[in-house]
Amino acid sequence: MTELSAFVTGADRGLGMGLTKVLLERGFRVFAGEFGLDPMGLNEIAQEYGSRLRRIPLDVSSDVSVMRAADKVREGCTSLDILINNAGILGDYTATLSDPMDFSQMLQVYNVNAVGPLRVAQALFGHLCKGSLKKLINISSEAGSMEQSRRIDRTARYGYCMSKSALNVETVILANHARRQGVEVYLIDPGWVRTYMHGELNVDAAQEPYDTALDILATVLDRPKPEYLYMTHRGERYDW
Repeated sequence: MTELSAFVTGADRGLGMGLTKVLLERGFRVFAGEFGLDPMGLNEIAQEYGSRLRRIPLDVSSDVSVMRAADKVREGCTSLDILINNAGILGDYTATLSDPMDFSQMLQVYNVNAVGPLRVAQALFGHLCKGSLKKLINISSEAGSMEQSRRIDRTARYGYCMSKSALNVETVILANHARRQGVEVYLIDPGWVRTYMHGELNVDAAQEPYDTALDILATVLDRPKPEYLYMTHRGERYDW
């Protein structure tokens, strides 16, 4: 049986590392796109899984970096079965309309969170179409839901929320194209995960990255594809 292959962006730590570990446990060969923030976690995983983990430098905000990473993936496998766009940054999450705003930082958040996944998807879509599973997963957020921002009366997190809303509509358009090639697309809100999005580990969050990764991959690999696109990590429909 041909070994299945997956590519995960933002695999340095947090949810990306959790997804990498669960995929390896399931027998996949994993190409881990790492920005270079913290090598310790992937170092430990590499000791356990050896050559089934291939680490690839990746900055999803850079055209050149994405193309180089895609070349390395194509060199390392004849086809790709799963592509997970997980890399993301938070930016300023406190400024309201009455506060100073760093618009250059906001554009970088948009570049990473919205344009980055499209760069990666375009660079590897042809290779994904050759795979046997043909699954593309974009990791979004409740922050991308317009209904959620209205519901909780949100007044800040402009850059992050706008970038995730852009990712959501991007994924709708991408999915329309992908289904013509037999590729299944998932748009997943992972929930409140203990990650380093704020610069340090958010210990107040409700979910561990590894447990959330287990749920996401069970939703994608073990259950029929839902008719809806935007969902929680457990596969429940989420509000746009």
